[in-house]
Amino acid sequence: MHFSFLNITTYTSDMEVVSVVLSLVVIFLVLWRKQRNSNFPPGPGGIPGLSGIKLMTSDKLPTRIFRKLRKKYGDIFSVQIGTQLIVVLNGYDMIKEALVKRAEDFSDRPDTTPNRMVVKGRGLLGSSGEHWKQSRTFSLTALREFGFGKKSLESKIKEEVDIFLDVIGKQNGKPFDINALAHSSVSNVICSIVFGQRFDHDDKDFKWLLSKIDLQSASPTSLVSTFPILRFLPGDLFGIKTFLKNLTELRGYFHTSVDKHKKVFDSNSPQDLIDAFIKERPKHDGDDPVFKYDNLDFIILHLFLAGTETTTTSIRWSIVYLLRNPEIQVRLFREIESVVGVSRLPTVADRPNLHYCEAFITEVLRRCNIVPLSLPHGAMKDIDFRGYRIPKGCTILPNLDSILSDPELFPDPDKFDPTRFLDAEGKFCGAEKVVAFSLGRRVCLGEALARMEMFLFLSSFVQRYEVVPADHDDLPSEEGIFGIAYGPHPYKFRAITRG
Repeated sequence: MHFSFLNITTYTSDMEVVSVVLSLVVIFLVLWRKQRNSNFPPGPGGIPGLSGIKLMTSDKLPTRIFRKLRKKYGDIFSVQIGTQLIVVLNGYDMIKEALVKRAEDFSDRPDTTPNRMVVKGRGLLGSSGEHWKQSRTFSLTALREFGFGKKSLESKIKEEVDIFLDVIGKQNGKPFDINALAHSSVSNVICSIVFGQRFDHDDKDFKWLLSKIDLQSASPTSLVSTFPILRFLPGDLFGIKTFLKNLTELRGYFHTSVDKHKKVFDSNSPQDLIDAFIKERPKHDGDDPVFKYDNLDFIILHLFLAGTETTTTSIRWSIVYLLRNPEIQVRLFREIESVVGVSRLPTVADRPNLHYCEAFITEVLRRCNIVPLSLPHGAMKDIDFRGYRIPKGCTILPNLDSILSDPELFPDPDKFDPTRFLDAEGKFCGAEKVVAFSLGRRVCLGEALARMEMFLFLSSFVQRYEVVPADHDDLPSEEGIFGIAYGPHPYKFRAITRG
């Protein structure tokens, strides 16, 4: 589990409370900094740790800060934020070299205090080395068995699409916020794969589950990464104890579900990912940490985080750009009407013929840049790279924004323009450098699922409804909010049934 260190901006109003702690940290960092090697990546100076905090809180969009630092220091630079030493990689060639060509050196996760304290190297997002490889192999195998790449997955998504469209229709054209509906609909796809069942959106257990997972998304672990000593302070000023309590309750829910699966388990007919884990477990040594149930807890949690937040946020951004660009909405509908008609919903088989729809989705992924700094990687040893030495213990950030907003790859990058992914004949093309799901070994394993969901939800939505601003003089902003994903500000819109 990882949550961006950049969430520290949320806590700046509380920093005065820990001024004494910061003073001690500064003394430590000054002494530590003197020991850094001379060919360390360049970066801003000032008081170690504190100047980095001041820098990163100088703008609410960290991507803008990193763009300025890149202009000054080049494609590789460093920033000290509290006790965290961050090395930032920029540009397609550099990031590809690190994550693909030098994957052995750059595929681990950082050894942060929250990882040691909470995740302990378990699951998918926070693990490294052989543990991560085996956890990922099991997860991919199980996901393929219960949906990925199969017609059965499409049917599960389409079931959620039907309900999604019906709930929107019940708004009767009145302004509403789609966030909760999209989150429930997308999460239900993961539920069907993990638990073998979907839930009614009003189901109390389902709503509780989503609320707990959402609380993990807003966790204070980033602050603990920056200032580990904060976890020893009395009280719960930064919500650390509340976060741990919520995580314990969430894992209890997973344990209950596993116990239910054990009672009805049929090794000849596994129904979902939990069944697959129960079936696979006896094949391994009892001390194998990959096949202990506490590792399954984090595999499930990480599948929910990776499999719901990105798609939900992408759907919300898509509607923002439909509202801001009515001509795009018209072109999308005309293509769907021409290829699919209006008597049935679009299917995956229609994707190769809906070129503008594919271009629109790809431009959403590029322009909205949902996870602009990817997930952090860690230096488990000293790494010599591009003439610099990245010391063991550093956190490494592949700055995907430096690719997705690169004017040499995508001319006029701040403009939302799906046609950049169409050739002269109107065919979909040129999407290979839209690395919204990262690169290399740690590329998001849910990419195929996310793209299928976005296609089925959005094409069906545009086919059925016209989106209209709740207030034509107050359109949703193109500037978003940083969290576990870079999402739009809350907004409402009207969905008008097409005649």
